[in-house]
Amino acid sequence: MLRQIYCGLMISACFGSVSLAQAKDVVISPSQVEQLEIAMTRVKPAASEAVAVLPGTVVPASNARITAAAPFSGTVQKVDALPGQVVRKGDPLVVVMSRDLVEAQGNLAQQEAELSRAAAVARWKRDLADKKILSPAVAEEAEAHVQKSEAGIAALRRTFAIGGIEIGEGGRYTIVAPEDGKVVIATVQPGSQVEEMTAAVTISTSDELWIEAQLPADLVQQVRPGDPVEIAPGLQATVLSVGGTLDPVTRSATLLAAVPPGSPLIAGQLVSVTLKRAPETGSYEVPASAVAWINDGHAVFVRNSAGFALTPIVLKGKSRTSATIAGQLAPDQEIAASGLPQLEALLPGE
Repeated sequence: MLRQIYCGLMISACFGSVSLAQAKDVVISPSQVEQLEIAMTRVKPAASEAVAVLPGTVVPASNARITAAAPFSGTVQKVDALPGQVVRKGDPLVVVMSRDLVEAQGNLAQQEAELSRAAAVARWKRDLADKKILSPAVAEEAEAHVQKSEAGIAALRRTFAIGGIEIGEGGRYTIVAPEDGKVVIATVQPGSQVEEMTAAVTISTSDELWIEAQLPADLVQQVRPGDPVEIAPGLQATVLSVGGTLDPVTRSATLLAAVPPGSPLIAGQLVSVTLKRAPETGSYEVPASAVAWINDGHAVFVRNSAGFALTPIVLKGKSRTSATIAGQLAPDQEIAASGLPQLEALLPGE
């Protein structure tokens, strides 16, 4: 007897203000159920439970894009890259006319001439030093000057090699594709100005996508890399990382989740993501539409011989499509998945 009283107290504590004594029956015939178009579903043990639903943005993976930059400022003459176009490494993307390129070419020619003269002087001084006519220190100073000129010329030549550009005549150069991929952003147009080292074209080298979302501070400790994230029914991502620092404005941390290959998502798309975790014992999964808010508590309509019984439950988590609940239910028990307002209207005393 004492054990039964104890169990009753435990049930009351679980369901708060909604007790089993408040459960009501809706007497309704099978034909009326059909007329009201009330869909049925079966209760099943939860494989996971929702923690929160967050807005997110689909972004390319951090290593999935590469930019083709303009090493010299100038005016865009021609654009061969169109968004969505597939390119191969070395394909021409943008032609730029650059006065800076002309000046750099003139500077290189001048330094090469100066190097030839400095090298000749260094050889002459070294010859005199070997003959004991000139101090070895003077010859060494001349040779150091040659090395300095060689270093300056090498650095300038590397400037011409940035991005593998193709240098043409009349101060023109062509920016080429650095890798195979698909053009996603072309920020320049014919006639526009480009600054030195400005990204002119962005190329996607991989279809890998991530989802970026802001995780509230109270959930940061509940989410770990590897946890599942539901994007839509049948489409699930996996948590990659959770930021360890809160944004001072939003008071949230950045969450990144990897999208499975072949998904219908595209970069820039806004989505809602449902964070999930392992369920507790006694948790059940039902459609979100099957949960009603009646008499200041959550409840479901359980099918019985007379029609339906309003049964209070504890809502443990809810996404757009499913809900995790606990209560006096059993696996495979039938409950109403739609038509809940009609059933509520038929409750005695309503």
